[in-house]
Amino acid sequence: MKYHYQFVSRTTVRIELIPEDKRETALIDSFFAPGENDEQLMALFRKGIEDYASNAYLTETRFMNFPKVALCSYNVVVQTTENIA
Repeated sequence: MKYHYQFVSRTTVRIELIPEDKRETALIDSFFAPGENDEQLMALFRKGIEDYASNAYLTETRFMNFPKVALCSYNVVVQTTENIA
């Protein structure tokens, strides 16, 4: 699966899922309605967020064109490292 990203704001990105083969196309076509919380579909968008920003996690998905295009809100996880002497 390929992803197309469009920056919207500091915490929101538009993600489009782009299937690369017939199996991925069939998977996308298998999702039924925007109101359903399909874990497999959400996993695709979570992976998209992780690829976009490795220190981010998905907080909200608002579909613009179900099931391929969504506005994805995310939070950035701040990781600190302490120097131990």
